[in-house]
Amino acid sequence: MEKFDFTYSVARVRALETLLLSQNEVDRMMHAKNAQEAFQILDELDYADNRAEIDDPREFQRVLNEGLEDIKELLDKITVGDETMNILWHKYDFHNIKTLIKARLSEKSLDDVKELLSPLGAISVESLVSFILDNKHNTSFGIREETEILIRENIFTVYKLFEKTKNPQIIDIGMDKTLAQIISEIARESENEFLIDYMEKFVDLYNIKLFFRLKAADKKPEDFDEAFIDYGTIYLSKFQKAFKQGLADLPETLKTTSYIKIIETGLKHYLEEKTFIYLEKEIENYLTEVIRGARLISSGPEPLIAYFLAKENNALIIRMILIHKLNQIDVEEIRKRLRTLYT
Repeated sequence: MEKFDFTYSVARVRALETLLLSQNEVDRMMHAKNAQEAFQILDELDYADNRAEIDDPREFQRVLNEGLEDIKELLDKITVGDETMNILWHKYDFHNIKTLIKARLSEKSLDDVKELLSPLGAISVESLVSFILDNKHNTSFGIREETEILIRENIFTVYKLFEKTKNPQIIDIGMDKTLAQIISEIARESENEFLIDYMEKFVDLYNIKLFFRLKAADKKPEDFDEAFIDYGTIYLSKFQKAFKQGLADLPETLKTTSYIKIIETGLKHYLEEKTFIYLEKEIENYLTEVIRGARLISSGPEPLIAYFLAKENNALIIRMILIHKLNQIDVEEIRKRLRTLYT
């Protein structure tokens, strides 16, 4: 992978970081008298243009989506020719792929699922619709050849496995593994230690969350083995050992990892409240802390990737606040569910 000069790109992003959500704005949104007042605070951020013709707070998701689309358009423009940024965009590609595969296998039309599709991927929605729903297998994805071949092959593999098992989980498992392989390879090829470390941690935490959910659902060890994703730092054998025991034994098995606080907090709340909300919150907070390290980097893809992840973090927080406001839920109930801010 050719090296790309990110100096100008990073300068552009540093200027935009000043418009990210601050704790003061979070507090004001939470304490706003209603959803309308909270929604108007977006005018003070970089959502002002997106909100210009939208006054209904129930339309908040449209505003947030358009804000992310604007940032993707900018990042594409200032990093033309660099595929490292696909670490971000392929996540949306695979969301679209899974949505379209499920639509095809359940005989749904594009109209049934088009509202679920995201324009934030590296592959156009039109190309994926053509390949998956319209069965036009000569459709080009417009990405590098090796990645395109791998995606195509794995889509066909999922079709065959579903036909054999009729298990819709096969779709998520197969596509999640393919995504992890692709973005981990991009990170390794970049030879960027920050990105490699981030991707390894992302995979580790995916597997920890997977362990909690399958163990809590009383699934068999082979179910976990099948869904486990490589490319992290915690080997399958460690999880297999823990899976033979109770969920409460996981902290002991993984006590030497940097994820022990996440595991202990997630386990405590799951045992007390039978919810994974706190586990997911701790995972998001951990990854936010990791990307904050990009603040110290003056040139490279790290600040750009961190900025987009920060925008996603902001969108998640705003969404959570507005949903609670629209449903007139108490401020303290909102606060305990909110993720840590990037800023």
